[in-house]
Amino acid sequence: MITKLRNKLRAYAVVYLRFKYRNIWGMDIGEDCEISTKALMDKTNPKGVHVGAYTSIAFGAVVLSHDFIRNRYVDTWIGERCSVGTNAIIFPGVRIGNGCIIAPGSVVTKDVPDGCLVMGNPARVLEQGLITGKWGVRVNDIPAERLDPKVLL
Repeated sequence: MITKLRNKLRAYAVVYLRFKYRNIWGMDIGEDCEISTKALMDKTNPKGVHVGAYTSIAFGAVVLSHDFIRNRYVDTWIGERCSVGTNAIIFPGVRIGNGCIIAPGSVVTKDVPDGCLVMGNPARVLEQGLITGKWGVRVNDIPAERLDPKVLL
């Protein structure tokens, strides 16, 4: 009973957070994104944050779209079906392609092509040719008989 209530409250909180980012801050947030309440989205230049549909951003992740030192206000793009791991930092002006996985703790300073797994500080491409489903879940390693159709788009 308590678990169901907690899950419903969490679902409402996620919907409210998306509403707040889109309508109050003016960020470009795609359909059905999962953004943690503990993720830090840049509110200095909120219109410069663009997140594609079906993307997941974990707690502690930081998405920047401004640089006070160089006095730059630029757009930062995260593609569709991506997963940004815990405590990852995405620098201003970076473009992350569709279907990418950003490993936890990575510091992304350069553009990332489509379908890549990146990790490290600074982040480097470790794998290419990934196929991801909803929220950046990797599907090309899952056998077809175990694949949940809800994960695919």
